[in-house]
Amino acid sequence: MNTRIFQVGSLLLTTMLLSSCSTSASHVSAVPDGACDKVAHYDLPAQRFDETAQQLAHATGCFIRTDLENTGSVTVSPVKGEMSIRQALEAALRGTQLSITASQPDTLTVY
Repeated sequence: MNTRIFQVGSLLLTTMLLSSCSTSASHVSAVPDGACDKVAHYDLPAQRFDETAQQLAHATGCFIRTDLENTGSVTVSPVKGEMSIRQALEAALRGTQLSITASQPDTLTVY
C-alpha cells in the first residue's frame, strides 16, 4: 500500500507543481477543534484527487491520508466557497467512489 500524507511544508512535489496551484485560500478563522476545521475560501476546479488533496492540505495544515495508487487519479468535483477543509473535501468527493473513512481534528483519511 502506498500511503501518503499531505501536510504544509512536507509535500514532495516539484517547484513547478507548487507554483501552478490555483487555490485561492485566505484563512478566515480557526475553530479550536483542529486544523481540519479551519475555514478558508476555496476555488478549486474539477481535477484529480491528488491535486485537490495537495491544495487543501497546503491551505490549512490538515493531514490527508490516502493510498494514491488507488485514489490519486480519480476526478473529483470542483469546490468553491468558504468552508472548512473537511467540508471542502466532502464536496470534492461527492459523486465519486471515494469517501472520508476516518476523521480526526488534524487528519482526514480518504479511500
